Amino acid sequence: MEKIVITLVVGLIGGYIGVKLNIPAGAMIGSMISVGIYNIFTSSGYIPPNFKLLAQVIIGCAVGLNFTMDSILGLKKIIIPSIILVIGLTTLSILLGYIIHKFTGLDLQTALFSSAPGGLADMTIMSEAFGAQTHIVALLHLIRLTTVLTVLPVVIKILTSGILKYTTN
Repeated sequence: MEKIVITLVVGLIGGYIGVKLNIPAGAMIGSMISVGIYNIFTSSGYIPPNFKLLAQVIIGCAVGLNFTMDSILGLKKIIIPSIILVIGLTTLSILLGYIIHKFTGLDLQTALFSSAPGGLADMTIMSEAFGAQTHIVALLHLIRLTTVLTVLPVVIKILTSGILKYTTN
């Protein structure tokens, strides 16, 4: 019981720091890093399997809360972009996962979950349920998230500035 409490306290402190530093998904990333560091140096981190199941239920609830009647009614307006996104991202993710698997030696499940376009928390928890290497999935998604959050805004600004200049002339 002591290991559980210490692990949760370390996670809460890390999550708090992540939020205070305005890190995207700071609560999860901060707790993941702090518990990871704690476990690397002590090998004492522990969360019972039923806690992980509870975390999956809570995340499922949080995702479910995003659905409202307005969001369902608004689907008519975005059906074509939705179809393009689903087909395109799914196809590219599977292809990328397969390429990662072939060139790096990662097992296929880990490679596929690592390349999936989902959130860090969602993909990490789902990958554990499928027996993938969750620490690798989490790290690769953290790298992806950090890169997207730092590079994509600059790219979007450059592209939209160029497009706006082009269309107004």
